[in-house]
Amino acid sequence: MDQSVLKYKTTHTDVTETLVTWRHELGRDASCLARLIQSFGGGSATVVLSEIAENPDALGITSDFPGAATAAWPVLASQASRVDPKSLTWFAHHGPFSSYDPSGPETLTEVALSFDGMRLTGDLSGHRLLDPYASSKLLTSWQLKAVTDVLARLGSA
Repeated sequence: MDQSVLKYKTTHTDVTETLVTWRHELGRDASCLARLIQSFGGGSATVVLSEIAENPDALGITSDFPGAATAAWPVLASQASRVDPKSLTWFAHHGPFSSYDPSGPETLTEVALSFDGMRLTGDLSGHRLLDPYASSKLLTSWQLKAVTDVLARLGSA
């Protein structure tokens, strides 16, 4: 089955977006919005995995970030130009789109992952919640489209 992928350019980046489903470590299917953000001319690349409200609370991306990342990377890599998975910066993204009972502003948590050639691995010790100002600044600089809009375009919401 073909996976829907959206691509667009912002002022400074190429963005690739897709909806990812994976088998959560708790044994049920979970989904998230995955976005690869590449700066023009190579350089840095970032992956943002956005938690979406359709997941039961127990199946969130934070509790199985390596599983979500491992499922997302092959799809994103097929659309990427010269990106080494060992050099990626990974973020968990939460906001009003993450819950049917939203509370608070959008947040970003930087997640440290390692790539063994097949899977991405990591644990909770590699998570760093950014303060609201830093989260807002990064989200603004990436010029990402709203999660709900992207999900609608991908046929999820």
